[in-house]
Amino acid sequence: MDNYVLRKTGIVITGLTLMITGCSGGVDSVKTVKPAEEKQVKLDTTPVKVKFATTSGPFNEKDFQQYVKDPVAKKYPHITLEYINMSEKGLSLNELVAAGNLPDIVVGYGATLKQLKDLQLFYTLEPLIKKYNLDLNRISPEMLEYIKVNGASDSLGGLPAYNNTFGLFNNKGLFDKFGVPYPKDGMTWEEVGDLGRKITQMYDGVQYRGFFPDGVNRMINQITLTQLDKNDKSMLTTEPWKNAFELWNKIYNYPGSSDPPFNTINFSNNQAAFLKGELAMITGYSATLLALREAKDMSWDVVTYPQHKSKMGYSTNVDTPNLSITEQSKVKDAAFLVIETVLSDEVQLDFSRNAKMSVLTSDKVKQEFGKGIPEFQGKPLNLVSMVNLKPSVPRISQYQGSDTNKIVSDAYEVVLRKEKDINTALREADEALNKLVESKKKQ
Repeated sequence: MDNYVLRKTGIVITGLTLMITGCSGGVDSVKTVKPAEEKQVKLDTTPVKVKFATTSGPFNEKDFQQYVKDPVAKKYPHITLEYINMSEKGLSLNELVAAGNLPDIVVGYGATLKQLKDLQLFYTLEPLIKKYNLDLNRISPEMLEYIKVNGASDSLGGLPAYNNTFGLFNNKGLFDKFGVPYPKDGMTWEEVGDLGRKITQMYDGVQYRGFFPDGVNRMINQITLTQLDKNDKSMLTTEPWKNAFELWNKIYNYPGSSDPPFNTINFSNNQAAFLKGELAMITGYSATLLALREAKDMSWDVVTYPQHKSKMGYSTNVDTPNLSITEQSKVKDAAFLVIETVLSDEVQLDFSRNAKMSVLTSDKVKQEFGKGIPEFQGKPLNLVSMVNLKPSVPRISQYQGSDTNKIVSDAYEVVLRKEKDINTALREADEALNKLVESKKKQ
């Protein structure tokens, strides 16, 4: 076979089983099974190098080794992977393109798909998915939809690696201190906010706070409330946006909860307060879970992310790094085998066990979430709650991005600091958003 091996991609059983019952009442089973017919793809095993470009967020070097390099070496030893850290100076995607050092695989979140299009690197994976018979039904449909939405395409410009999942973390010790029932799975934002108010109080000279909900954009994405309409005009002065700001004010903006220095939406400061034992609940994510490995003296647990009354069953937005192949890659088949390996049951189970939510629909894989973390073993933690809700897929305009999100965040912060009322803040944000979009259209 020279440099080729046969790769099984599917099995069709053509056997026939017959049950024959005799007149005398005796039963004989006769099974006729023809040899399996296998659909096979010839793999070129000539040694090949695949350039894997990522920032350190989705895959640092240790994660790359564990979840990509080692599994690929085991499954496809003819493929060598080169790790390119786009977080390093001079190695951003734009700089790589300018230098003619084009990667074969690019890893990034939603905005990266648009960047690939702008740089004319966008490649549709459907032909390779069909060629290698990759079963997309194994993958969460929300993850696939997210890729199409962010790529503004009906085709898949990438495939998801894992998902950063969210939950409501709680310090059980503070609930015990103040005689308040623990939070439970399935609670709404209002219910969690009410619990937080019961705990927010000064006690023995310490200001204890009940709940930090993170930025309002988290809930906006949960209910897929859009910033721009179909004509790319701001939606910020509509009633749903006003209701969203009012909800955030109710659950967070009151004395003792949002006093300085907590009158800005700063996740790091609030996570530090939670780990210190002065904040009872925080809507955190996978990184919060990993930070709790060091909180050996804290009695804590996690329940499902707070839900919006209008969209029960959903967490906040999909937050998955995507694996894309560049149009100019000369080793697309090998690059696809790398992606296929990351999506294998073995690697996805490893992700799940180490608190990176698998993108597979498999309940078996979901149930293993976080179980590989040594510090949590033997503790009755409700870790699976973090993967029990569906992630939302917000519809976004091509003009939406970190800059438009900042306009929304800034608008809420001026309300939080009591500098402006909600109507004024949203009206001014509406004007700023329309102005920004118009400037983008002229570029």
